[in-house]
Amino acid sequence: MKVIAMIDSFKGSATSEELNQAALKGFPVKWEKESIPIADGGEGTMAALFAAYGGQYKSVTSVGPLGEERVVSYLLTTINQKRIAIIECAAIIGIQLLDPSDQTTRQASSYGLGLLIADAINEKVTQIYVTLGGSATTDGGLGLLEALGAELMYQPAEDARNPLLTINYFSITAVQKLLSGIELLVLADVTNPYTGAEGFATTFGPQKGALPQTVQVLEQQAKKVAYFVQQEYQIDLNGIAGTGAAGGIGGAMVLLGGQICPGFMTIAKLLKLETRISDATLIITGEGRFDRQTAAGKVPLGVAKIAQPHAIPVVALCGQREPDLGEIGQYFAGIFSIQPGPLLLDEAMKKSVTLANMAETAQAIAMFHEKITRANHGDGGGNGSF
Repeated sequence: MKVIAMIDSFKGSATSEELNQAALKGFPVKWEKESIPIADGGEGTMAALFAAYGGQYKSVTSVGPLGEERVVSYLLTTINQKRIAIIECAAIIGIQLLDPSDQTTRQASSYGLGLLIADAINEKVTQIYVTLGGSATTDGGLGLLEALGAELMYQPAEDARNPLLTINYFSITAVQKLLSGIELLVLADVTNPYTGAEGFATTFGPQKGALPQTVQVLEQQAKKVAYFVQQEYQIDLNGIAGTGAAGGIGGAMVLLGGQICPGFMTIAKLLKLETRISDATLIITGEGRFDRQTAAGKVPLGVAKIAQPHAIPVVALCGQREPDLGEIGQYFAGIFSIQPGPLLLDEAMKKSVTLANMAETAQAIAMFHEKITRANHGDGGGNGSF
C-alpha cells in the first residue's frame, strides 16, 4: 500500500513539506510513503518546484511595497531543458509587509517586483514564472513597468507614490526589447478584469485599505490606462481574464506579452502529478481553512480531481472547515479538521501543535483505512478504496 501526502501550507503555521512529513508519520512503516510539496501558484510555489527540480535560490536587494529596502530570494532552476526563474509576488510586495490603510493604498507600488524580474532577465532565463496573489498594491502594474525601464509620465507626491493615481502617459518600447525571447507566465486564479464592477480597484481596493473616494480615483485612472492600452497597443485589458489580478499586475504582464495561467493546474503539470499519483492507494491533501473558496483553484480540490479518474481515494485534512461545503465534498473520501477540540486560534496555529495534530489525525485515518479494508476483503489487502 502506498500513501502520498501533498498538503498545501497552513499560512502562518507550517510549510507543505512539514505538513506532509507529519501526516506520513501517522502511517505504519509497512506503508510506502511519498511526500510531494505542493502549492496553488501562490505561497510555497518556489519550495514545491525546488523540491522537484532543485536549482538555486538567488538573494536580491529590492524594495517593498512602500519603497523600503528588502532582501528577497527567487528560484533559478531548469525544467524541460529550459532555464527558468520563479518569482513570488507576495515575497517582495505582499500585503503582509504593511498594515493596510487608505494611505498605504496611495503609496504602495509594484516597483520592487519589477526589479526582481529585471534581475532574472540578466540571468539569461528563457521563461519567468511570476506567482500573483497576496499583493499590497493597486497600481495597475505601472510600478513594475517603470522598474523594467518603461517611460512613465506622472506626478509622484509625498503622500501618493502609487503611479496610477497621477499617470498621464507611458511607453513600454524599451521593455519589449528587454524581454525579447523570454516567455512570461503569470500564475493567477482570480479572473477579474482590469476595470469595472469586478476590476482590481473596485474589488481589491477596499480589501487593501482604500476608502471609497480613493477607490473611485483608482478606477477612473485604471479606465484611462485601459483605454490608452487599447488605442496604443491594441490590447483589450478587459477582454482577458485575470488582468485585474494582484492590483492590476496581471494586466501589466499581459501588456508585456505575458500569459495568465491557472495557478494550481500549472504547478500540477510542472510536477507531473497525473503520473506520480497513479500507483497510490491513498492520497492525503489539505489546507489551513477548508470552505467553499476551496473550489476556486485551491490545492485540495485540484488534487482530488486529478485522482478521480484513477479511483484513488483522497482525504483532506485542514485546520478549520465550514460545516456546509456544498458540492465540494463529493470529490473526497473524507474532510476532517485536525483539531482535537476547542483551541484558541493562536494556540492552534503554533507549528508544534499543528504538526502534532496532523500526525494524530493521519494516524486515525490510517487505522480506519486498514480496518475498513480488512472488513471488505477479509485479508488486510485490497485496493485501498473506502
